[in-house]
Amino acid sequence: MGYFYIDDSVHNDAGFIIAACVYTKNDLTSEIDIIIEKHGYDKNHFEHKSGASYSRDSNKAKVRDDLELLLTHYCKLGVVVVPSDRREELGFECIKAIKAFINYNELDSANEVHFDQGHFTSMQKARAAIDSQDFTNTDFFLEQDSKLIKGIQLADLAAHTASINFKSMLGLITKIVKSGENSGYDPNSDMELGFEMWSTLRYSFFNEGYTLDSSNDSNVRVEPFGLYVSDLCSDKLQENARQAFASVYLGCIH
Repeated sequence: MGYFYIDDSVHNDAGFIIAACVYTKNDLTSEIDIIIEKHGYDKNHFEHKSGASYSRDSNKAKVRDDLELLLTHYCKLGVVVVPSDRREELGFECIKAIKAFINYNELDSANEVHFDQGHFTSMQKARAAIDSQDFTNTDFFLEQDSKLIKGIQLADLAAHTASINFKSMLGLITKIVKSGENSGYDPNSDMELGFEMWSTLRYSFFNEGYTLDSSNDSNVRVEPFGLYVSDLCSDKLQENARQAFASVYLGCIH
């Protein structure tokens, strides 16, 4: 059994939406609950949200960091890029993307797909779109509460991180942070925020066949295995999205 979790990050100022389709072979609810409780929160009420402020509660950042490790070690990722002025089409484009990710990555035939709330205004149209793709042994669960379906919180984190990297590439974010421990660099060296957040997530992408034990520096192809650029995007947005995500450098970062 495989599990997909879908959430998005909307950036009207930059003209795009990125939806993250996080895939895992196991239900990670227990692991996420352990992380939440480890940092002092009630697993029944706390929810990681990338838009939350961390300035007054540093433990939220610790939850985020542990969720990032969970995402990197146990999940695979596909991203969907849609123009922000076509938000009403996002869920339907994600359905097409899920079909592509299953096919290109030859995933198990039995899957559950969990969408966060707000992706569809018509359940009838959503079901018709699902039926049109001829899925096999794949069950869709729409309008899910991310406090209950906790894998969606991983998708929230992935969508936010991918979006920050994209905006950084576009020159819309230039914030500098310290690289920190376990980055592969001097912890006190300066690094752009977009790359700092991207440096671990990039290993999670569905791709053409890279494995983490490879000894060679490599730049692997992500599209179409882990990237779906909507035809609704302008030529420029398609070009930028492919520049950011169509291939990912997974070689040595030291």
